[in-house]
Formats: sequence, structure tokens, C-alpha cells
Amino acid sequence: MPKIDWNPGRGRRGRPLRRVLGMGQHQGLLVMYGLAAVAVLFAFAAAFGVFDGAGPKPAAPVAGAANTDSDGAPAGAASPSAPGDSSKAAGLLTASVQHYADLLATGQKIVGHTRYPSMSAYDDAFGDPRSPAAALAKFRSRPNPEADTSYLDAEQQAAAAYDGDHRGALSQWLDDMAKAKTHLGQWVVTAGQYQQGSATQAALDAAVGAVNQDLANARSDAGSLSG
Repeated sequence: MPKIDWNPGRGRRGRPLRRVLGMGQHQGLLVMYGLAAVAVLFAFAAAFGVFDGAGPKPAAPVAGAANTDSDGAPAGAASPSAPGDSSKAAGLLTASVQHYADLLATGQKIVGHTRYPSMSAYDDAFGDPRSPAAALAKFRSRPNPEADTSYLDAEQQAAAAYDGDHRGALSQWLDDMAKAKTHLGQWVVTAGQYQQGSATQAALDAAVGAVNQDLANARSDAGSLSG
């Protein structure tokens, strides 16, 4: 009866088996090393946010550096002041000039060339509501050109409408209109004196000329806003 060798690793027939087993162990180690490397890569990827949808982190702002918008301007900074509606602003000022011109024209129409020869004659006329003396007194009460300061409101509205660099035109207009208002009040006083006979026609004409010159200057100032 042939003898059975119970140790397959022995002899010539056992050598191939050991070689196969050795190769399997070697390949197993390679697989284990590969899995370990992959695990390390996944750990680094998770640490840098690859799997949480986060992209590259923006660089932190440099201390003292100003934030800027897409156009390069500082963030939150107001845009350069630019003229708004210059024609509207000029129209508001021109309308105010015309208002004072109309006041003067209304007063001139009332006074005309009526100059009473004496104070007694003036007093008699003053009692007649249809007389130039009474009409001028009513004109001084209402619309009361001597106290009219509506040009101030016109200047504020024009400044809001323009909203830009008016190169001093609004300030100059304001000065000229202040003079016009003052000279208009002086004309009203001179007109009363003219009716009473204490002021000459030349004085009345000079008072009118002063108002008209101021208003002409103011019109020029208003026109420079839209020029």
C-alpha cells in the first residue's frame, strides 16, 4: 500500500503551493497598502472641504484696505454729484424773476403819472377807493411787494432740482434777487412820495431802473444754470 505524505508543503509537489501562497500574501499586502493610501487621501480631501460643496476660500482683506465695488469705487461711497434737471432749476428761478417783474408792472400801472399837487389833494384822493392813491395803499397791503420773500423758496427748490455744481450761479442769483426785492420796496415808497408830490419823476424812474437792472442780472444767473 503506497505511503501518503500528509505534509503537502514538503517535497517537490509542495514548492508550487508555497510559492502560490506567498504570492497571495504579497498581493494582499499591496491591496492593504493601497486602501490605506486612499483613506489618507480622502481624509485630506475632507479636511480641505472638497466634499462639503465649499470652493476656494476668499483671501482675507488686508488690514486698512478699503472695500471696492465692481467699478473700482469704494463700497458704499456716494457717486460723484451730477447735475439733475438743470432746465427745471433755471425755470424755477426765471419764474421767480418774472413774479417780481409783474409786481413792479402792476404797481407802475396803478401809479401811472398821477401826482397830486398838494398833501390836501392827496388826502382827498386817498379817501376815494377808486383813486390811484387808495389803489397804491391797497397794493402795499396786498400783495405787499415790500415784504415778498418768495424768491428764497424758489432758490431752495431750484437747488434741490439741480443737485449739482452750479458754479456759484445760485448764490449770485440769490444776491441779485435780494437786491431786487430791496429796490422794489424802495420803488413802492418812492411811488407813494411821488403821488404826494414830494418825489420827482426822475426819482421814480431811477427807482424803476434799479429794480429792472437787478431782475436782468437775476435772469442771466438763471440762464447760466442750463447753459
